[in-house]
Amino acid sequence: MRCQRCQGCMVRDFFLDVMNVSGELDFNGWRCLNCGNITDPVIVQHREADRRVLARPKRRWSGIRPRVFYFVAGEDSGYGNT
Repeated sequence: MRCQRCQGCMVRDFFLDVMNVSGELDFNGWRCLNCGNITDPVIVQHREADRRVLARPKRRWSGIRPRVFYFVAGEDSGYGNT
């Protein structure tokens, strides 16, 4: 497996997470030997979800333009020179 950050070699590793509040203290993952980048199943799941969101077609503009109102000051509007 290649690292997505530096294209280095990744090895399987076992991690302990004592700050995790979900109750899971250990997990398996991959660690890059060059840069130390860590990839675990949750990171992979989030990256795949981001790809699915980016792959959706964007909505096209319907062609209806919003109305624009301009205020034109008249002589009796109080905005002119007196």
